Amino acid sequence: MAYVEDTIAAIATAAGPGAVAIIRMSGPSAFDLAKRLCTAPGGGSPDLSESHRARLGRVRDASGRVVDDVLLLPMRGPRSYTGEDVVEIQCHGGTLVPRLILGCLLGAGAREARPGEFTLRAFLNGRMDLCQAEAVADVVAASSEPALEIARGQLEGRLSRELGELRDVLLDARALVEAHLDFPEDDLPAEAAGEIAGAVEGAAARMRDLLGGFERARLARDGARVVLVGKPNVGKSSLLNSLLGRDRALVSAEPGTTRDYLEEPMALGARGLRVLLVDTAGLREGSGAIERAGIERTLELAASGDVVVAVLDSSGPLGVEDVAALDTIRGAARAGTPCIVAMNKADLSAQPGSAGGFERALDGVLPPGGEVPRVPVSARTGLGVPELCSAIEGALAALDGRESIESRPLASRERHRAALRRALEALSGSSPDDDLEIVAQSLQGCVFELEGLLGEATSEEILDRVFEKFCIGK
Repeated sequence: MAYVEDTIAAIATAAGPGAVAIIRMSGPSAFDLAKRLCTAPGGGSPDLSESHRARLGRVRDASGRVVDDVLLLPMRGPRSYTGEDVVEIQCHGGTLVPRLILGCLLGAGAREARPGEFTLRAFLNGRMDLCQAEAVADVVAASSEPALEIARGQLEGRLSRELGELRDVLLDARALVEAHLDFPEDDLPAEAAGEIAGAVEGAAARMRDLLGGFERARLARDGARVVLVGKPNVGKSSLLNSLLGRDRALVSAEPGTTRDYLEEPMALGARGLRVLLVDTAGLREGSGAIERAGIERTLELAASGDVVVAVLDSSGPLGVEDVAALDTIRGAARAGTPCIVAMNKADLSAQPGSAGGFERALDGVLPPGGEVPRVPVSARTGLGVPELCSAIEGALAALDGRESIESRPLASRERHRAALRRALEALSGSSPDDDLEIVAQSLQGCVFELEGLLGEATSEEILDRVFEKFCIGK
């Protein structure tokens, strides 16, 4: 990507009421623009000669009118976030004052920064690689402790170091192959063949390990989708409201009220694991066209969910529609998705004579061995809701281990997963039993994918995709 050496400016703090706002400016004219627009307390231009030392100033517009008294923080490149000369202007918060100051900077010759352009300049100036640049956005967007831990680890270079080590191992193997390409009449010595094979096998195993951690990272970043399924009027919407602690879904005694799915985020457990609760259309036969479409979507959601919760009415007998819900979770369980049975209306089933055959009927439908936990709940009274939350958290525990998150590099984005898959595919032709030219090409293809992940061999289109989702000012 072509690097334009102009000076950019943007408001770096969120809009709205606040004590302080920050306007960030980066580029070759940053210091000059700050001096031209600001006066020191005693008159004249503020002294910005000492990097990383804050100075008081007063911003004036083009007509000389005072806009605000500010704090100027100069940072001389390359000891700055972008690697360029940077000045941050701290002013009073709100909406008007920061916009007026930004307008003054733009009127004096700065250009308004595009989304992510400060971080893009940091990448182009070698202050961070592409994986670390992506982590900047993930730190800002993190809504749970696990997501923040993964983003922090990536920002600190955990994934980058792993990718760099893999690249170096494969480059060494390629150099060994090419050294023997100069002597095609000689067979590859057994020692060299073993060294190449060991490097390839070890690199492939490490890449598969990175791919194996993708789901854990995805759940931490994007949240786990917990899908509630069951017959109409079983209490799915009421249970969603009870889990959220507020009325989010409309509740009615009329069956089939929910015709489409409803999603709502919540934080789960002490560490705030992000969960997306999904209330779905009730499963039943003989419904209308719209409701049938909702039921089809329910089945699709159950097939793609991270956890599926079958909500049953435990106050009465196990019916045909309940069995349909259990069939849904049995199909999800066979595909490896954790499933839970929420036995709703437990406040009614606790009455004498009402609990009898329900559990026995459930035993005849669910697989033996306790693979599917059963949790008595009452959406009306809140009975068992904490236990259901614990069951959901437990179902996700295997994909969200704190120790693993803190100690392992994790591929956290779809870009990472796609590139690692391509790298593994390229590596599949690297057996020393193959023609050495093919082995060299396979190794180079794998190295190319790893360098693309780090941003060392990345197209402008990829960079645009990475940075377009950043907020302005970052």
